[in-house]
Amino acid sequence: MRQIETNRIIEKRIKNSPLYRDLQLVLGQMSDSLYLMAQCAGDTMNADLSDMISSGGKRLRPLLAYICYRMGPGRDRDILPLMCMLELMHTASLIHDDVVDNADLRRGRQTINNIRGDFSAVQSGDFLLAKAMELLHKYKGTGINEMLADVSYNMTVGELTQQSMRYKFEEQSVDVYYGLIRKKTALLLSASCWCGAIAGGMDPEKAGRLREYGEKLGIAFQLRDDLIDYTESSGKLPGQDIRNGIFTLPVLTLIERGLPDSVRELLMKREKTGGEVQSLIRYVKDSDVLELVETTVASISREAVSKLQGFTDSREVKALSELVLSLAERQS
Repeated sequence: MRQIETNRIIEKRIKNSPLYRDLQLVLGQMSDSLYLMAQCAGDTMNADLSDMISSGGKRLRPLLAYICYRMGPGRDRDILPLMCMLELMHTASLIHDDVVDNADLRRGRQTINNIRGDFSAVQSGDFLLAKAMELLHKYKGTGINEMLADVSYNMTVGELTQQSMRYKFEEQSVDVYYGLIRKKTALLLSASCWCGAIAGGMDPEKAGRLREYGEKLGIAFQLRDDLIDYTESSGKLPGQDIRNGIFTLPVLTLIERGLPDSVRELLMKREKTGGEVQSLIRYVKDSDVLELVETTVASISREAVSKLQGFTDSREVKALSELVLSLAERQS
């Protein structure tokens, strides 16, 4: 759910882009297509999925695909099915994550699992993945199908790995963390860029640079998202990762430095009170690790922008740069 706030940060930049009207038009067309797909799900599931679609963030993955598609020299293939596939994959992963996390809210609304139960939520996520697979044939022979299959596999492995390591100090580390956010977040953003560029007829070597850009963007995006867990601005109580035994970069940095036994024991505690979570948040905030993560976000964002060097200056390249800069700027 924290990603709704991250997407607002991004929107501030996109609204200033000369591409904004075109982006709004194509994203509106994509939403119409998603609503039509939801109507095939039966009354109850249709209502739940339609509600989630209408609440749905800023469509970062299809947005990236469309921008990179426009950078290609040929647009013989329709980009809309690809955009739908990316959004369907992402939304399905959110629904499944909500079940795993026993989450009550998503994008400021009750989750499907909270309203209908886990069984209905899992069915809803599976339905979206099935609808995504119906569109794969449109890109046969381009490598897009294989790319999305690989990303789907890695997202699943990433989630399973993270869940298996909850509360376990000996298995969570900074290196492991970066590997997980690459699988769970960065690879889909990276694939969105690459697939969009390939659909637009771009040379694979140049598309590969956009893929690298997307991966850096994804890492910065997740780091920013993790920082928001220490603020009230996400529209929910902060500290959900700490509560669930998932250690993100701020906590992992403190662990590497060495923790007092009392803090270590509290982090490992499976059932924490609200006061205990707040105590851990204060401990993190009283250190310098949040500032260090801010510096890391800025550094990785600069690396992402560097991947755009060599592309002809255009509205599209500027939009990609603006997306990264929106994450690099420190948020109050």
